[in-house]
Formats: sequence, C-alpha cells, structure tokens
Amino acid sequence: MSKIYLSKLGYENYLKELDKIKEEIDENAKLMSLYASDDAYGDGWHDNFAYEETMHKEAELFQKYNKKKSMLKDIVIVDSKDNGTVSLNTKVELLFIDDDSVEEYLLTGDINSNIDDNSITLNSPLGSAIYGKKVGDIVSYKVNDNTYRIKVLNIIFEN
Repeated sequence: MSKIYLSKLGYENYLKELDKIKEEIDENAKLMSLYASDDAYGDGWHDNFAYEETMHKEAELFQKYNKKKSMLKDIVIVDSKDNGTVSLNTKVELLFIDDDSVEEYLLTGDINSNIDDNSITLNSPLGSAIYGKKVGDIVSYKVNDNTYRIKVLNIIFEN
C-alpha cells in the first residue's frame, strides 16, 4: 500500500475517526442485544428485521474499522515548513496550463479534503504533484487516463 501523508492534526483526526467507529460499534452492539431479546418475547415465528439490520451494520462497521486500523502503518506525519516551497497549510495559486484557468487551493494534512471548498489533501494526485514545488515550477499529474499540467504561480503560508 502507498504511504498516507498527514499533518500532526490530521493524524489526531484520523485517530478520532477510529474512536468514533468504535463508539458506533458499541452502540450497534447494544441495539443488537436489545433486538435479539425482543425475539424472546415474541411468537418466534416472525422475522426479526431490526436484528438483521444491526447484524449487517456490525459487519460494515467492523470492515470500516479494520481497514482504517490497517492503514495506520502507512501513515507518515509531515510538518508544515515555510521554506519557499508548497507544504502543508499553504494556499497555492495554480495555473492549469491546458485550459488557461487559475485556481487557488489549500493543501491540507488531513486525509479528507473537499475540492468544492478548494482544499486538497497531500494524498490526492494534485496535492502530491505540487508538494515541495516552488513558484514557477511546472508539473503534471494524472487522474484516471487524463494528464494535467500546472504551474505554481504563488504560495501563501497560512500558519
């Protein structure tokens, strides 16, 4: 598996997400127990759809938890540095050469980002392409079968 680059805060958020999934597992287990005991009071002839639903939810939650937990070994914590290059917590003004458009993005050290809010994670194709680059650098990155060329126009440090 490839490395996952996060800031210290991004790593803490990742651990909080794991804890949240654990809490969801515990809550689901309580419901499962409740629904299983409901069957003991019924006629025994009906299907217990609520119990079945909590069983499916349990499987989904455990799969999600185990996947995230297995990814812990791939996390590399990266610090923000104001060394004249694109790093974490920097806003970057980029020229997309192919369509001559200019966009500004915030490079985050979190595993989640929202391109609609103009934030990108270091783990995205665009984020990894611009990380460590200087003003004036031209780089390309690939998404699916499309290759995009960009030029770093400006770096704005947010710290």
